[in-house]
Amino acid sequence: MNGMWSVSALGLSHVGSVRRNNEDAMALCDLATGETRFRGSLSPRTLGVPGVLILVADGMGGEACGEVASRICAETVPRSVYQSLESADLRPGDTEHVKRLARLLKEAAESANEAILEEASRSHCPGMGTTLTAAILLPGHLVVGQVGDSRAYLIRNQRMTRLTRDQTLLNYLAEIGAPPPEDASTDVRRSILTQAVGTAETLDVKLTHTALFPGDTVLLCSDGLYNMVSEEELTEVIAHVSPLEEQCQALINRANAQGGRDNITVVLAVIGGSDPGADRKPEVEVAELVV
Repeated sequence: MNGMWSVSALGLSHVGSVRRNNEDAMALCDLATGETRFRGSLSPRTLGVPGVLILVADGMGGEACGEVASRICAETVPRSVYQSLESADLRPGDTEHVKRLARLLKEAAESANEAILEEASRSHCPGMGTTLTAAILLPGHLVVGQVGDSRAYLIRNQRMTRLTRDQTLLNYLAEIGAPPPEDASTDVRRSILTQAVGTAETLDVKLTHTALFPGDTVLLCSDGLYNMVSEEELTEVIAHVSPLEEQCQALINRANAQGGRDNITVVLAVIGGSDPGADRKPEVEVAELVV
């Protein structure tokens, strides 16, 4: 991939219309400098190697414990990746650099898992945990790590592709061949997580990769958004509203207008710049990474 690349990223979070407190967290980190924002935006900047990291974490555990878990995760993951990059050998054109970044993302999630378990052992929050969906964006590549059911999407040519699969009991039962429910949308098992950061010593981080092109938009969100707003509506808002802040706000407004039953967190990143092959962008293909 040649040419100049840029990225703009912004995140917003809202308590929703029902909950009393917001247990969601987010982070936006420029991995070249370590600059990290836990709300707001990363101003438009050149996108190179090692790239930009964005994440959403949806905490659980009752009272304020969910807030603690998601905050620890949002702080630990970008810091761990950035610090590990100091000793990593990442070079544009290196065929192994995507796997190396995925490995760092996995290790960062494991570090967050340990930090939450340690905090739970000395606080009054046993069993607290959080989802984690994090993405590293760099020229030509998007690497996603997921634990739980916060989601990542890629929007290209006004078409949305989901990059993650919810780690829920309902999906697990489907994977092992159990009979499907009559109505999956109302089955309570769709909200029971089989994985969360900070709830067990072992952690199953799902890693995926897809190609990235100028003009692509990456969306990370908690279930407070996608449970209220259909993928068709998400695509429509992103296609017809601008700039980024108004897009994020419009998505949150739509979720609240349709019930707002949970905290709502949205992070959007838009890839800009030029690339010789950008006018021939293929369909989105998602590959699982094993590191």
